[in-house]
Amino acid sequence: MSSKAISGPKKTKNYLPQKLDLLFNAFLETTSLITTGTALSRVVLPILSCAREMLSGKASFILLPDKRKIKMIYQERNKEGMVLELDEQESKKATEWIKKTPSSPLTNTLGKIGFKSLKPFKNLSNSNRMLVSKFALGGSAGMLGVTLDDEVDVSGEDLHLFKVLSRHTAVALKNAKQFEKTQILSITDGLTGAYNYRFLIDAGKKEIGRADRFGEQFSLIMIDIDGLKDYNDVHGHLKGSGVIKQLAKLASKCLRRIDLLCKYGGDEFVVIQPRTSKAGAACAAERIRKAIMKHRFPGEKATGKITASMGIATYPEDGKTIQKLIESADKALYKAKTHGRNQIWLAGRKRPYSKG
Repeated sequence: MSSKAISGPKKTKNYLPQKLDLLFNAFLETTSLITTGTALSRVVLPILSCAREMLSGKASFILLPDKRKIKMIYQERNKEGMVLELDEQESKKATEWIKKTPSSPLTNTLGKIGFKSLKPFKNLSNSNRMLVSKFALGGSAGMLGVTLDDEVDVSGEDLHLFKVLSRHTAVALKNAKQFEKTQILSITDGLTGAYNYRFLIDAGKKEIGRADRFGEQFSLIMIDIDGLKDYNDVHGHLKGSGVIKQLAKLASKCLRRIDLLCKYGGDEFVVIQPRTSKAGAACAAERIRKAIMKHRFPGEKATGKITASMGIATYPEDGKTIQKLIESADKALYKAKTHGRNQIWLAGRKRPYSKG
């Protein structure tokens, strides 16, 4: 179970007008955070603060399904917010707890749920109460909760406000995920999932800044698919799009996590390889070339083997702007295409790095 700290808002008094102000301000703040692309763990901090302060609670928490596990985001009084990744056993318990919880907000005791080992609850006794509310989240459900001080009485008014806050939590999380998805779509190619040209230029400029700051190199690999025109003439562009998609997957498997695969043109890709020399980029390109050679694309027997030609350029020797680097890689690629295809050429060299 891992955790990381996140900062949270300060405490406010708990009279009725302040409770309504807290609720309204939580709505405004979460909306503002969503539109700035803030991470989910930070988007919900105003909600956690509002829930805890409205009820004078010791801590507030949200349980969120995260694939097969449960993520807990919580905030204690006068402390930073935390994100916990529950392990498999804890996630199973949390999932069962959420399933058994009715839709209406209710109070419960810690002793009934078996979560004494979790960080937000470890200093509490089994008799400590909490108020929880389940909310729908797509095809699954999450939970908003507050651990209560012994002397706190939960009124019908509190239950109603807590339910409103729980519903807002579901809406905020849904909107945050949708905004994140929209952001991803704005920088990725719809067919291949690779980054698009806009991202390539922005990322390239940032990489130049980073390389200058630390005195490092980075390289570009430009990839062009050999034989795609003949393939499209025989099988049609829809089948050809399938080849482009498969090639992107093959290339991705040959790259490191820090490498960025970007769609450059109709059948061209550019890979940004941070902290990589020309020789290192050539090795990566050769892995990609061999993977494409080994792969059997549907229908290629009728048109010839699908292969790839590549050109490599390195910063700063082959260009000091992203546009110049792309131009240098493109010139090297042109040599690969005109000297027999299925080859890798390095910018500034007079012979290919490899031959098919």
